[in-house]
Amino acid sequence: MNQNVPNPFAERTVITFSIPESVQKAQIHFYDGMGKLINTIDVQDRGNGQINVYANDLSTGVYTYSLVADGKIVATKRMMKQ
Repeated sequence: MNQNVPNPFAERTVITFSIPESVQKAQIHFYDGMGKLINTIDVQDRGNGQINVYANDLSTGVYTYSLVADGKIVATKRMMKQ
């Protein structure tokens, strides 16, 4: 999973990732600045993919997102909403 672009963002940001075919279940979890889970996206694609994150429901601040593959956190990144 790569860093979201652009970062910081105002309206929309893109997260790109690569998930091996061997992974059964993949999700991206989003957390607020206090570490509270605020959203989960199930990722159906394998190989290279991307998701768009829209700022509609987010207030200004720092968020983290984690790629979870078969129940294990593979990577965690930070993103900043302006």
